[in-house]
Amino acid sequence: MISHGWRRGQPAQTQRVDNITFYATDTTTETSLNALWPHIQDVLSTRRKTGKRRLTQPLCKNGSNALFIKTAALDSIPSRIRTTLGIRRRSGLYDWALEELNNHTEAQKRTHLIPKLLGYGLIRQRWLVEEIFLNYEHLADWEDGYEWLCRNPSQVYQLTEAGIKLILQLNQKGIHHLDLWAGNMMLREDDLTNLKAIDLENCFIGDNPHASETLGFQLAFFYQHMLNGFISETLYDRLVEQQIAASMDLQRNRFDAFYSHFKHHGADRKERHRIPKTGLWPFP
Repeated sequence: MISHGWRRGQPAQTQRVDNITFYATDTTTETSLNALWPHIQDVLSTRRKTGKRRLTQPLCKNGSNALFIKTAALDSIPSRIRTTLGIRRRSGLYDWALEELNNHTEAQKRTHLIPKLLGYGLIRQRWLVEEIFLNYEHLADWEDGYEWLCRNPSQVYQLTEAGIKLILQLNQKGIHHLDLWAGNMMLREDDLTNLKAIDLENCFIGDNPHASETLGFQLAFFYQHMLNGFISETLYDRLVEQQIAASMDLQRNRFDAFYSHFKHHGADRKERHRIPKTGLWPFP
C-alpha cells in the first residue's frame, strides 16, 4: 500500500533498501533504486554535511538520462508524524515534500508544461519518516529564466511575454502556480516558445472560485519578484493588458485590486494559498 500523501490508485513499483522505501512512479523509465542508490547516498551525505534542510541537484546514473533529485529533511517530530500519517498542517497544507509530491502528480496529468516526476523515496528512523526525496527528469540542457535574463537583459520584453503566457496556459489547465517567477521557468536553447514550470510546492490545482484574484496575484508576483529590476512597471502593465484583453471571464475590479497591491508587496505561503480559497485581501 502506498500512503504518505500519494494517491493509492497511482501505479508505482516499490523497492526497499535498508530504511528506504523507493517508489518508481513512472513505470516506462528505468528507475531502479539499486542503480540510483550510490548517487542518492552522495546527495544525502552532502545535505547532511552542509547542514541544509533541503538540497536539489542533478542525479546521474550510467546508461540512462540524468535525473534531478530534491531531498528534504524533516527536523521536527510533529512534521515527521504528519508526513508519516499523511496529515495536513493547520493551514490545510501538507509539509513541503508532500505538498510538492501531490501537486506535481496531479499537474502532470493535466499538462506537459512541467518536468516529469519519475519517483520518490521515504527514509525512516524506526517507523517515522525523517527525510523525503523526489526524482524528476533532469532538464539537462535547460536553464532557468532568471539566469537566462541576467545574460540577456535586452530580451526582457520577450521573456516577460512568454512568462505571462505560461501563467495563463497553466491556469487554463487548472494549475494555479503561486510561486511562478522567472527562476521557476525553464527554457532550452533560447527558445521562449516552450517554457516549463518547476517547483510546484505552492500551487492551487482544480476549479478556482477566485480565478481573477489569483491571476492578479500571479502576474503581480511575476513582476515584483526580481523581474522589476529589468523592466519598467509601465511596460510590464502594457504587456499584461495585451495578454488578458481577451479574458472574458475576468472580473477586472477583483483582478486590479490584487494586481496593484502585490506588484509592490510580498505574501507568505499561507497568505498565497488563501487567495484562491477565499479571494480575500487584506488577509483575515
